[in-house]
Amino acid sequence: MSIKDNALIVSLYVGKPQMTKTDERGTIAAEQANNARDAGNYRKNLYPASLVKPLRAVESAARAYLESVTYSWARGEYLLPTVRFMEVADRMDKFALEYDLCATAFLNNWANVMHHAKQHQGKMFDHSVYPDVSDLKRRFKLITNYKPVTDMSDFRVAQSMKDDERAKLSSVVEANTKQATEDMLREPLERLRDVVAKLNTTMLKPEREVVNARKNVIEVKPPIFRNSLVDNIIHEINLLHDFASILPDDINNITQLATTVVHDPDALRNSQDLREQTHIDTSALLGAIDSLLED
Repeated sequence: MSIKDNALIVSLYVGKPQMTKTDERGTIAAEQANNARDAGNYRKNLYPASLVKPLRAVESAARAYLESVTYSWARGEYLLPTVRFMEVADRMDKFALEYDLCATAFLNNWANVMHHAKQHQGKMFDHSVYPDVSDLKRRFKLITNYKPVTDMSDFRVAQSMKDDERAKLSSVVEANTKQATEDMLREPLERLRDVVAKLNTTMLKPEREVVNARKNVIEVKPPIFRNSLVDNIIHEINLLHDFASILPDDINNITQLATTVVHDPDALRNSQDLREQTHIDTSALLGAIDSLLED
């Protein structure tokens, strides 16, 4: 099946007011203090970092989530399997609501925002560079955009173009789509390789000797690792399954192979034999992934 029929292109727009501004007096003072000239510009933070931290936290969380459930497509754009659309759309709506609530809290606390700005900036504070609060409100936005993967059939304007113009447009569209597809196909393998390599390395860790002070004996304990070591592999496998209809057979075969190296974290902790076998299995899986990446 085609990418167009089974995936969407998604992007995230986060709007916010200007957060920094070049300060001429600060620039002059910095140059004079360092005997410099035209060495750069001093940019001051218009708002105290502590007061915009909640907004930045929501933005970072939204971007991290979106990147975790998609593969890169183009600059600022990601490929999302259509089977995950409602799940992702619902989560992104929640991020938008969180961002709106943080922006509302920021604006409702405007007097305190300005008070802190004056304290932090000292003589560099300039009230005139700040927009009106009503203008600020419309600048705070967190919007998720969705659009289809396009091909020449989506360019209706092409029907009115000359043959040579249509041929040129077709060539450009096909080349761009081909390159984006080739780049996208590497990411699933690279992401899977990263999490499998961590499991592979961890399985080599030796058991630990720990002194039991109460019994005054030395006890042998398994190596320490978090459940996320396995959970991260499961996450990548699930995403690969969602994209299975548009991925080539060799990558889908890798996905199936990856499922065989996943074991319960406690089972791995409790069995050195299982850890040794998992190291062998993950080494083979890494070799298969590397072989595809080198093609």
